[in-house]
Amino acid sequence: MNLRPALAALPLAALLLTGCASPLAGKPADLATRQILRDNLQNASYNYSGELGFTSLHGSSADDAKPQLSYTINQIARSTKVAFNGALDQSTKRMELIPSFRFERRNLQASLSLPLELNLQDFSLLVDPSAFDLFVPELYSEQTRFVRFKLPSDIAARIPLDAMIKALPGLVDEGYGTVDKQVFALEPLDATARQLGASYQLRIAMNPLQESQVVVHIVDGLVKVIQQEAERQGRPEDGKQAASAAQLIRALTQRSATDMQASRTVSHLYANRQGQLLGVNQEITLDSPQLRGLAYIHMRYSNHSKPVFAYQPTAADIIDYDKLPKPQWLQDLTK
Repeated sequence: MNLRPALAALPLAALLLTGCASPLAGKPADLATRQILRDNLQNASYNYSGELGFTSLHGSSADDAKPQLSYTINQIARSTKVAFNGALDQSTKRMELIPSFRFERRNLQASLSLPLELNLQDFSLLVDPSAFDLFVPELYSEQTRFVRFKLPSDIAARIPLDAMIKALPGLVDEGYGTVDKQVFALEPLDATARQLGASYQLRIAMNPLQESQVVVHIVDGLVKVIQQEAERQGRPEDGKQAASAAQLIRALTQRSATDMQASRTVSHLYANRQGQLLGVNQEITLDSPQLRGLAYIHMRYSNHSKPVFAYQPTAADIIDYDKLPKPQWLQDLTK
């Protein structure tokens, strides 16, 4: 039997197998999770969809002492959901978000959608206000158009957006690297993983203090980027203002974490063999003297590198906010 052809093919087979190997293969849970999150930010071009809501919600012990109030709070929370979908294209710095606010009971349904588009190339926000034209008749004549809100150009010019976007994936990676490795775990594939076609399922379980630790690291890192760019462009005051804002964010984040220290967030991440994020199921346990309950956020990602936008507004489809007809009540106030 001639084994030479088979032996000759072994190096090629090994090369092919190596090329198909997953970038997550053999990595511990913490490093695999950090890579998934970093890559999801570095290649932030995809469609996304999801829903957030409450499984249960209760107020303070004083509220619980009033059965009717406690029942009403819980039922309203459980009946209210926010569904959303959209697209993100990193190359054009464009993000579409279409939230739908829903209230659903057995014999009652109400919903409100508010399409939005954020364009970071010119720091503008497009809003479809057609849901409100019944209440603001002046909008009726413009109901087929998006209203554009724009950041003043002098402020936009001082934001080092490209440098911040470039730094963000690394800062998120480092931020999660500051917490105990025990918060990360590799899980067996569940029904959601099989539905999404995921090859990996990972868990992040953190308390508010750990979450605050990650957020503070990211904010501090972005401030350093802003300060460096401000110094390079001869605007040191911008760096000082950013540092002051970061100090406030840090204080608020840490205070919130202290107030909610008994709470807990568990996130289940689903990734394919290539390490692309396919979905996230997040459960948030709220536990404070003022608020107790269980919330959830479910997100799905698709069309990686080829996002599809639901709206493609042209110049004719857009009107600037300052050119909108003013409501009569506002005209009366400015007289």
